[in-house]
Amino acid sequence: MAAELGHLARAAAAILCLLIFHVAPADSLAKARVSGGTGTCISRELDALLSFKEGLLDPTGRLSSWHGVDCCQWHGVRCSSRTGHVIKLNLRNTYTDNYYNYMLNSLSLSRDEMSSSLAALQKLRYLDLSGNDFNGTSIPVFVGSLENLRYLNLSLSSFSGRIPSQLGNLSNLQYLDIGSDFFNEVKVMDLAWLSRLSMLSHVVLRGVDLPAVRNWFHMVNMLASLKALRLVNCGLTNTVAATSVSISNLTHLEVLDLSFNSFNTSLEHSWFWDLTSLKELYLSSCYWHGSIPKQLGNMTNLQVMDFDQNDLVGLIPSNLENLCNLKVLDFSRNNISASIGEFMDRLPRCSWSTIQILSMDETNMIGKLPIWIGNMTSLSVLSASGNMITGTVPLGVGALGNLTSLDLGYNKIDGVLRKEHFSGLLNLEYLDLWENSLHMDIEPNWGPPFRLKVLRLKSCTVGPRFPEWLRWQTDIDSLALQDAKLDDVIPDWFWVTFSRAGYLDASGNMLRGSLPANLQHMSANMLSLVSNNLTGQVPRLFPINITDIYLSSNYFSGSLPSELEAPLLGGLLLADNQITGTIPSSMCQLTSLMRLDLSGNKLTGDVMQCWKESDNNSSAFGANSADQFGSYMGTLALNNNDLSGEFPKFLQRASQLMFLDLSHNRFFGTLPMWLPEKMPRLEILRVRSNIFSGHIPKNLTFLGNLHYLDMAYNNISGSIPWSLSNLDAMVNIRHRLLQPLLEESMPVIIKGQTREYTFQSYNLLVNLDLSCNSLTGQIPEEISLLIGLTGLNLSGNQLIGKIPNKIGDLKRLESLDLSYNELSGEIPSSLSALTSLSHLNLSYNNLSGPVPSGQQLQILDNLNYTYIGNPDLCGYPLSKNCSASTTDVKQSLGHEDADHISYLYLGMGIGFVVGLWVVFCTMLLRRTWVIAYFQVIDKLYDEAYVRVVITWARLMKKTHDDAA
Repeated sequence: MAAELGHLARAAAAILCLLIFHVAPADSLAKARVSGGTGTCISRELDALLSFKEGLLDPTGRLSSWHGVDCCQWHGVRCSSRTGHVIKLNLRNTYTDNYYNYMLNSLSLSRDEMSSSLAALQKLRYLDLSGNDFNGTSIPVFVGSLENLRYLNLSLSSFSGRIPSQLGNLSNLQYLDIGSDFFNEVKVMDLAWLSRLSMLSHVVLRGVDLPAVRNWFHMVNMLASLKALRLVNCGLTNTVAATSVSISNLTHLEVLDLSFNSFNTSLEHSWFWDLTSLKELYLSSCYWHGSIPKQLGNMTNLQVMDFDQNDLVGLIPSNLENLCNLKVLDFSRNNISASIGEFMDRLPRCSWSTIQILSMDETNMIGKLPIWIGNMTSLSVLSASGNMITGTVPLGVGALGNLTSLDLGYNKIDGVLRKEHFSGLLNLEYLDLWENSLHMDIEPNWGPPFRLKVLRLKSCTVGPRFPEWLRWQTDIDSLALQDAKLDDVIPDWFWVTFSRAGYLDASGNMLRGSLPANLQHMSANMLSLVSNNLTGQVPRLFPINITDIYLSSNYFSGSLPSELEAPLLGGLLLADNQITGTIPSSMCQLTSLMRLDLSGNKLTGDVMQCWKESDNNSSAFGANSADQFGSYMGTLALNNNDLSGEFPKFLQRASQLMFLDLSHNRFFGTLPMWLPEKMPRLEILRVRSNIFSGHIPKNLTFLGNLHYLDMAYNNISGSIPWSLSNLDAMVNIRHRLLQPLLEESMPVIIKGQTREYTFQSYNLLVNLDLSCNSLTGQIPEEISLLIGLTGLNLSGNQLIGKIPNKIGDLKRLESLDLSYNELSGEIPSSLSALTSLSHLNLSYNNLSGPVPSGQQLQILDNLNYTYIGNPDLCGYPLSKNCSASTTDVKQSLGHEDADHISYLYLGMGIGFVVGLWVVFCTMLLRRTWVIAYFQVIDKLYDEAYVRVVITWARLMKKTHDDAA
């Protein structure tokens, strides 16, 4: 018995050992582990992660937890609870809502290529590096060695170059997302590697260049497990006819997105109509044309249809009546050109209770919303923005209890909105009535049944009192009340109710009062109160995450805050207020600034502090901070202040600057030669009304994007460089690069008047203004090469010579001012060919001859002052006639003058000869006369000689005394 028990014990021990070794494989037990916290981390994989981190730049500290000995507890890292291997690495940048956040939170490479240390994570199943900035490097080849990967996302991470074919080794891969961004291009020359990934269920290739891959469909058709295929913006130009291929392998495909390609063909015979398993179909912006085929009625599982932005015309076809299970219908950006009521009447009635999303944005819809719209009981999204819908909002909208989003913006809807329109909208989160003529008439004590997240009521009458019902909308993330006719003091509850909002805009009203000094309790990313009647000082403390502050065109006074703690601030607009004092040195801390507008205030002093502090390493925020100020700046407006000093030196770091306005200040010195080198993207430069001197830098020609140059009213001298004719943006008429401009307008002196131009309008202006300086010499003939010019002003200088004959080559010229110079000669006849010219000023020069004939020159502005101050000009519209005989008269007068001169010379010659012989003959008759004559001559000579010697001696003595 004892022996049997012993055998049983040994057998049990053996079984237990087998179980242990089965649960924990020998190779795992053999690996060294490092304990830490509640998990374990394999040392080789920890070293791999640390090595990967060393090759990255992490400006916001997303990887700050990557220290210690337990990598399983690090941010973005997940380990297997059984083996301790790293199985998931998620470093996705979730801050992609705007460019500022994206750039600030992106991981980037500190080397030329990504570290291959991640190849050691052989058990990795999930890898997400999306939304980062990997500097345009190629997708690393080592990714193809991670054979256990099930999920791979490398989208929007600034990869470029070819996708490595080694990805075909990832035989377990189920989800693949590779997408490029606008600035980088990922290419594929062959998709054979994709066909080897037989387990793929989701393929997303967004922005990947596929034109060279002619057999893309056949490669995709081999993926029998495929459920979702998104080939968005891939440069595809060829589609496949349904009759030419077999699609039996794609029987599980539920989502197909071919948006933003250029198929430019008819929809009728495309291959996807036979995919009866499809639930979502996206075909927007593919240049499809024609009508929707009858096969659509056979797609009984279809839940989402998106034909956004194509050339489809007409109404919904009758075969849609088979789609009783339709849940999503999107016909946006097509030329439906029908009444919205008629359009919706074509929807199958059986779908009224099933449709959840109905989108008809920008379809040229007219007419009124149907009153029966309240019968669409399942509707959660109704979007019909950007049409020409008229009439009022039906009361039936208030019965849509499932509605979460209502977008009727950019229409012509009018009438009154009452509480009955919203009484049943229990789930409403998004309300957009932007740019309509609606009037909200709601009782102050009304309690709305919904909690909005987005409210857009621009141009709707909400005021004059601030609506009390907004007090209950504590979940609002975006509030737009521009031009809402509010004439009230901003209530105190505004700053509490909307403390969690990210976007707040109440511009263009008549709001009064002052802002709280401390706004740090708020979460706003963007705060805009432009064009109101606000007073007091600019808040001292802004929300810590603020990216845009727009407070222009108010009545703020006092000085700028001495401390500006807003590290993410990208736009600061304080123009047209009454702010005094100097620009504080704390401005140097705002290293993320892309737009700065302090124009139209009463600021004084120098703006060079940032450069000085960085040079002296004395910045309160550190030299590194000051060294970065201006690096991202795209627009800078300091005009209409009382600033002084030389041209701001910190702009040597502003390599991204496109708009610079220093006009109407007291800046002095010369314009720097480093402008083209340090600011190569500059498009608009305004330095008018300062005290700049010196010559025009000849290397301005290297500013290839410069299309607006205003240097008027300075002390600039020298000649106009002929090299200005090489300014490419003034020669080639093309689309301007300027994008991150300010919303307000700015004064521009053109056509002899000061006009307000919006910043977007600046893109249309090609202007050269060098007026009211001390320029000399002639107008270079090469200036006629600037054929893109719309305005040319050289008035108020000292220019001489003739107006270039080829001035008529400037066909786009609208305004030409050459007044108050010393130009001479005739007016070139080519001016009469400038059909765009509406303002011409040639006054106060020395021009002569007839005014060129031509209809265009007879309809100019201020015709009476165009030629004044040129007395030798004649012809219509001047009162002085140019008769036909004028030329003959001048010629005869010239001949008479020539004859008089000839007679004069002849008389002088005869008189000289006669006088000489009279004296000579007289001397021959009497010798005593000859002696007396020469004695007189000798006496005169002696007296003259003595006087010269005495005068010379006196001068020499005086000079010697002065020197002593």
